[in-house]
Amino acid sequence: MREYKNKNVTVTVRPAVEIGIATIFDKDVWIYTISKLQEAINNNQPISRTVCFTPYDYFITTNREIGGRTYKELEKALDRLRGTSITTNIYHSQDKQESRGFGLIDSWRMVEEKKGKLDIGMVEVTLPNWLYQAVTNTKVLQISPDYFRIRKAIDRRLYEISRKHCGKQHEWVISLELLHLKTGSTASKAEFKRSIKNLVKTNELPDYEIAYEAEKDYVIFTNRNQDSEAAQKSKLREGGKKAIYGLKKKYGF
Repeated sequence: MREYKNKNVTVTVRPAVEIGIATIFDKDVWIYTISKLQEAINNNQPISRTVCFTPYDYFITTNREIGGRTYKELEKALDRLRGTSITTNIYHSQDKQESRGFGLIDSWRMVEEKKGKLDIGMVEVTLPNWLYQAVTNTKVLQISPDYFRIRKAIDRRLYEISRKHCGKQHEWVISLELLHLKTGSTASKAEFKRSIKNLVKTNELPDYEIAYEAEKDYVIFTNRNQDSEAAQKSKLREGGKKAIYGLKKKYGF
């Protein structure tokens, strides 16, 4: 079991005892399934909570080898996603709160059919209603295909966080301490800082450059696509804020 706290909000993640907790790499199935649902929405195709895809397309998209071992790994990943449960508390006011539990997927099915000399496989993943509603009611920000080529779990998590919070803006700044908390990393702050500094050296995250400001203990994510309209507007806002700060500092008000 893992428990994460941020102020008065607690998130508890529990695994199915016999198969363990879902990993950051199991999340590839989750992300891929959501992307297939979003693709159907964008193309005005019929949609439902059950999303179908071939293992072959999943393996190619997520940069995996194709073979018997990866089929077994896919089954295990689906099992862990189905078995992992999340519980969190939601505050409506000082006098009212509720606890809510949910799973990452409701169910899955893998069908194998022989057609001539070919073995045709199909996977069906049924998403939980909360996730289905979130995807269908909100436009999902697409991730880079290179996400699936990120091999370190912590780097994947950092990309997810930067995609969520920086998005299409020019840049996003966060304290190292809060970023450490957001990742859910079990590493010490010193180890986490080393990971950040190593990533700064390689700067291999898709979509975003990363920098570390040692004096303020800040991490800065900068959008690589500075030509987007959202990035340009964000850049102007940041420039205005820095100019105002400079004037206040100069004239002491």
